[in-house]
Amino acid sequence: MVSSFGGSMDDTSVIRVLLVGDSPQSFFLHQKHLERNGCECEFAESERTAWEMLGRHQFDLVLSLHPSRGASCPSLGVLLSGSQTTLFYALRVEVGYWWVPMLRLGEECFGAPVLRPGEFASSLDELLKEIRADATWSESPTQTE
Repeated sequence: MVSSFGGSMDDTSVIRVLLVGDSPQSFFLHQKHLERNGCECEFAESERTAWEMLGRHQFDLVLSLHPSRGASCPSLGVLLSGSQTTLFYALRVEVGYWWVPMLRLGEECFGAPVLRPGEFASSLDELLKEIRADATWSESPTQTE
């Protein structure tokens, strides 16, 4: 895999995150947390724009405030199923968002519990470790560990 971004980190240490929502401010706290943890975040203002971006680049994690609402294109879950991408949709509630896991490393998450705002913030670190571990394992399948 060739990296299109030249940095001092190797490819496995950079997690690419796509944030899909009405405005980047909706993700301010999550984006800051992700960037502090070695993630590269990009923003799409609609699911259609997200589809275009996903057609050009691989993202490890997609956080969407736009669950499919009768969109003319299939959902992000359909597009990303079978890939190595983890996808969460957000449901707006009074105190923020409940995050619904749709795909975990490309596998459907039927029956997985919804994460409340505080739970999601604390589970992001665990999720990043899982994505990094999977990326490391994928690049060196000859290791037995």
